[in-house]
Parts: sequence; C-alpha cells; structure tokens
Amino acid sequence: MNSPPTPDVVPDRVRHLHPAAWPQWPFDEPPAVRERSEPRYNISSDCDLMIPMRDGVRLAADVYRPRSAGQKFPVLLSLSPYTRGLQLTDVCLSQNEAGITQFWVPRGYVHLIVDVRGTNDSEGSYDDKGEKEQADYVDLIEWAGSQPWSNGSVGMMGCSYFAESQVLAATHQPEALKAIFPYDAFTDLYRNRNYHGGIPYTGFMWNWFSAVANLNIGSERVGDPSGIRKMIREGICYERPLDGDYYRTRSPYYRLDRINIPVYFGCDWEFWWLHLPGSFDGWEGVSGVPKRMLIGPRPRPWRPFAVYHEEALRWYDQWLKGMDTGVMEGPPIQLYIQGEDRWRGENEWPLARAEWRRFYLGGPSGGLEGTLSDSAGGGGERSYVNDPAGKNYRYGQPRLIYRSEPLDAPLEITGPLALHLVARSSAENTDWLVTFGDEAPDGSVRTLTAGWLRASHRELDEARSRPGRPWHPHTGELPLTPGQEEVFEIGLVPTCNVFHPGHRLRLEVSSCASAADRTNYLDTLLLRAENTVLEGGEGSYLEVSMIPR
Repeated sequence: MNSPPTPDVVPDRVRHLHPAAWPQWPFDEPPAVRERSEPRYNISSDCDLMIPMRDGVRLAADVYRPRSAGQKFPVLLSLSPYTRGLQLTDVCLSQNEAGITQFWVPRGYVHLIVDVRGTNDSEGSYDDKGEKEQADYVDLIEWAGSQPWSNGSVGMMGCSYFAESQVLAATHQPEALKAIFPYDAFTDLYRNRNYHGGIPYTGFMWNWFSAVANLNIGSERVGDPSGIRKMIREGICYERPLDGDYYRTRSPYYRLDRINIPVYFGCDWEFWWLHLPGSFDGWEGVSGVPKRMLIGPRPRPWRPFAVYHEEALRWYDQWLKGMDTGVMEGPPIQLYIQGEDRWRGENEWPLARAEWRRFYLGGPSGGLEGTLSDSAGGGGERSYVNDPAGKNYRYGQPRLIYRSEPLDAPLEITGPLALHLVARSSAENTDWLVTFGDEAPDGSVRTLTAGWLRASHRELDEARSRPGRPWHPHTGELPLTPGQEEVFEIGLVPTCNVFHPGHRLRLEVSSCASAADRTNYLDTLLLRAENTVLEGGEGSYLEVSMIPR
C-alpha cells in the first residue's frame, strides 16, 4: 500500500548537496522554514587523525570541515565499527549509515567520523557498546567541542549503530553534547537485538556478525581483533541467554531519564524486527526536555543513509546554531499512516483516543485455520505438531492462521497490541511466534508486525507491564508441565495501519521460524511438541488499539 518512490529518488544521486532520497520530511508537504543554513562552503578534510582517549587508546578519525579560515562551526559526530572510509562512498551496504557529508559540511557543520575502539584503524579491543566504548563517546564529544574549528556545540549523526551511540552518549550528559537525532536506534540490547522474547535472534546476529567481521577482520587492519571475535563467539554460542548486567550496561532503556538535551527519535514501521521498539521506548522514557518523534515508511533508497536530512537540519539549526527554524511547532509526533499513505500529527504516544478491542480466536474445530471475531463464541481448541525433523520445519510450518471476516468499513489500528494466548504443550518448553498482517481481497498478505515468546520465559513483571505491552524480565526459566494449560502474554511491536473494506485482519501462530525470511528467523527450540491453542471466551484473544474514525 505504500506509495511508489517519488520522482526525485535517484540511487546514483544520494551522496549529494541535495540527497535524492525519500522521505526528507515527516509531512505530506514541506513545512515553512523561517531560518535555515544554506550551502555556501567548500569541504576541507583532515583524514587519519588519531584521537587519544582517557586510557591512552587512540581512535582513528576523519574530519570534514567547511573551508573557512577562522570560523567556528557545530560538530556532528558519527561513531561505528563500520570503517569510516565506507561512509564517504555510494556503496549501498547496510553499514553505510553515517549520513551525507556533502549535505552537512557545505551548510556549516563539521562532520567527524570515527572508528570505535578495536575496529578498522582504531587501537584497543572492541567493546560492543560497553563501558569503555561509552567512555570513548564522552571523550570524543568533549574533544570535538574544544577544537579551534568548533563552536563548542556537538550533535551526532547517522542511523542504526550511529544512532544507538547517540542515545547511550546522551545518558552520560557530556557538556558539549547539545542535541541528538537518533534514527533507527534500539534501546534494549537483549530484547531488541540478541533475543526476541527470550529466543535467540540468529538471523540478524549472523548477518551482523558477518558484516562486522568482513569490514574489520578481513581487512587485517585491526591491531587487536580479540574484542570482535569475543562478541561473535558469545553471540553464536548463546553464552548469555538471560537478561542481566551485561545487557543492561549496554542498553540505554534503563537510563533514558538521564537524557537532558533535545532529542528527536525516528524509525519506519517496517523495522519492527530490530529498531522500531527503541523509538517508542525512547519517546516514553525521555521527559522534561524538547523532544519529537517520527515513524515513517520504509526509506528509498535504504542506504546510504540519506533520508530526513532536511528535517534533521531544522533540528540542528535550532539547537546547535540558535536559529529560529520552527521545528518545535505543531504536534510533536508525526506518524505515516499505512494504508492511506499520508502523514498525521499526534500529541502523545500511545494515542489517548485509542480504544482497546478484542478479537477472539475461534472458528469451526479442526484444521489449521480459524477465525478472528469480536464475538467470543464457544470454547474450542486447535492443535499442530512442531517437528524439527519434519520437511516443512525450516519453512516455518505448520502454523495456525486466524482471519477476520472481510471488513465492511475502514478500520484503523495504531498503537500497542498483544496476544493473550491460552495454550498447552506436550513438551517442557516451546516457542511462540506471532505475526499480524493485512490480508487483501486477492489473498496477498502484508506483514505489519510480530511478537515472540519462549514459553519458559512467560513470567511477567506486573509493575512494568502496560495495556497491550506485557513485560517479561527474562532473568530465569520456568519449564512447562506437559499437557497443562498456561497463559502466555505476548506483546507485538506497535504498528499503524488502516484496513480497507474487503480486507481482513490476519494472525499467524507457530513455533518455528522460516529460514527463508531473515528478518523473522529466530533459533527456535529443536523440540518436538504438540501445541494446542485454546479458543473462545475463556481462551485466546488478540487485543489491539483501535482508533475511532
């Protein structure tokens, strides 16, 4: 349903003074901007600098400055293990994420791109967002703020890893850091990256480990690759299957209340499998400072990261240059309404006008397909055998499919949602994988979001849980009693969609992931289990945030 690329989306003209990437604004029409930095400078570069940290380790950095002797400019710091040399190319790898230097520097910003310790040309051992790496963030920010070409104000630029470092850095409150614009930043290393619902997120981890290894170890430029190898070994061997201090140290989620500078969170609805939860957690966790959030469509092109630079310019002109850009005017949240392909402003998240609505799992007994209905109906059950030795296991089969009747009027679902699953298993442990989508009249399905839970991780933290957002501590395991009925509260990543007349709501439940779908490939348990879902009024239901129309 998303609209096609706009005519000015040209992949070969992304690294440009005017990046040909879409979207640039979280609005249907560009806003009026009273003041803005116009391009007027050529670019001067100082490459291969070695910046000393507090423990003596030196980090490799490239500095791109406006060519103007004697002037001072705000600095945008970009940090990652992805090799700083890649960031000035047109290569469309997923790690080309530091932002467009050719956009920022001519407009009067210094772009400082740094390899984190233990990567590329930087010294030390890689620490994967740990205490040493976070200390480096602070040292680099203060270094950038004290240079003769700096006006003392530092922001940060880039998405994904470059954005995660922004949020972590802000929790330390370095004096020179004045504002951040974290686009695509998860906030919980355990829940968002390594484990989904307690299930190892192998599909992403293998892909990401390979990228980091190829960009670093393969080049043989890293003096000490032990940190990278340690991270990979620990990840693929699942040495830390439970949440704890290791993950919490690296997760800004627990310290978001320490952020005391303006922050603009952002992501796209299709990134539910990694970064989207972090934007909502960030929005709710940061308070008492100017903040905004945008949740948009999937960017085009995906990489190099070049979208929303115009909006980020409004943000940084306001907070790093003291200009009157109007960026704080209007609703603080902008949501791209899927199904209608338009932007809409909102004042809070979750939306105050949302109404909770239950869709009960049910339908005639037998088979793998059932119904989603407002009416609870009689109690029934539906079973499937999850067999790791079966020929369809690697294709994510079998799975239960529940579908509503075709809608006779538009239905908007925007906000948190959760599956209250009542079930039993023949095994002492099993995995629950849940996907939610929009089924068109022709039978095609657009996946909107997903949720996951390892059965032995079903314990709830009632104090942290909210409507539609169950919170599982993941600090211990509670085996199932085979054949005994249990309740599993499974939160799905928030979504936004308008279901049109003739379309159906579609819910799928399984215990194994499709190896053909990287974004949903989890390392599910290799345990044969007959799993039975209980339906009807005393059984399972999907609870969604419906928006009155």
